[in-house]
Amino acid sequence: MKNWWGFVFALALVPLAGCFPEDTWSSRVQEEEYQPDPPEHLLRQPADFRLYDPNVRKEFFLYFYEDETVRQEIVTVINYALPEAERRPRLATRDEHDYAIAVFIEDWKSRGLNDKIRYFNQRYSEEVKRQNTLLDEKIVYKDKEVRELEDKHLSLKADIKSREMTGTYQGGDDKFKLVETSVAQRELAKTERLLLLARGQLLLLQYLRDQRNSQYARNTVLMVRNSIPVKDLLEVYGAPERLVADVRQKVAPLTWDRSGAWIEVDGDKLSMSQTRDVILQIRDYLDRVRSEIAARKKSSQ
Repeated sequence: MKNWWGFVFALALVPLAGCFPEDTWSSRVQEEEYQPDPPEHLLRQPADFRLYDPNVRKEFFLYFYEDETVRQEIVTVINYALPEAERRPRLATRDEHDYAIAVFIEDWKSRGLNDKIRYFNQRYSEEVKRQNTLLDEKIVYKDKEVRELEDKHLSLKADIKSREMTGTYQGGDDKFKLVETSVAQRELAKTERLLLLARGQLLLLQYLRDQRNSQYARNTVLMVRNSIPVKDLLEVYGAPERLVADVRQKVAPLTWDRSGAWIEVDGDKLSMSQTRDVILQIRDYLDRVRSEIAARKKSSQ
């Protein structure tokens, strides 16, 4: 009789076998077939945070980037479950990124006050050291000089062109404080030389700033390529250019002038190169547009 009840109990457990939860640590982090290598200058710098998780045998590295238009967390990972020859830092997948951020938050909460103060002091000293180069201030003033020279160049060119077309004021005019045409032409040539020099100096300062910024992990903007199906939206917008223009205007408009950022319609997909945060904002925006379209259709019925 005991054997009979044991057999019945075993049969009762069979349907429940698939209901027990899997290993939550390993199942939360999904591997993808391919993830690009992080930028080399990112790996040359120490991460803001690093943490080894023995449950998944992975070490996660967290780098911060933040400026007036973008805030981004970059997570890289080394998988120690792979053979030693294949272990290399790579960008975290989306699941790994979310998992690592949660782990880092818990680790930060468990730290003592001295550790937190030491971290913020280090970040502050790095920022002061970066700003002490005065390159940012020089770029501001040089950019202002370029714009003033461009305005002066445009004004002189228009003045000379007007004199040539009308044949007036060739000898200048004291009443209107106009110099002779020959003097205006010499001033135009001088302005063109100064403008060319100022533009070259501005490019050089910007290059030096980019070199300086590459020395600090938190000054590294990481672009990610992605595509989103938009076949249903293309039917509503009519022209692909209208959808692209709408996204550029409504989602992080100041970030599209960054080097490496682009967006276009490829077939029935919206392809882009942007930071991870902006891509998530685009997905949310397109979902809102779909909801608004569906609401309008429902109200019109």
